[in-house]
Amino acid sequence: MSEEEGNEEELNDEESVFHKKLKIKLKEKGKEGRITLLKDYLDYLIRANKTLPPDFPTFVREIMGLDERGGFLHIRIWHENSELVNFATARGYEYKIDIYD
Repeated sequence: MSEEEGNEEELNDEESVFHKKLKIKLKEKGKEGRITLLKDYLDYLIRANKTLPPDFPTFVREIMGLDERGGFLHIRIWHENSELVNFATARGYEYKIDIYD
């Protein structure tokens, strides 16, 4: 591994330390919007033949309990290539990613 590759890997490791939030806009407001989001996510995973994340039940509880600000749910993610970002893009959800220290 070259020095440059090592530095790049260090940057990627450092990047994952910072908190990021995926702000995803629900297609419907309230509880029904959350249920629709979860159904879409589950459908996305099944149709793409992806493995169901082991923490999916926790994720569902988290989604159902999150604050909805301006129609957006704020979901913590570890990196910008998160499966949730891929899902939001594939299913046409409006979203943005904010980075916090």
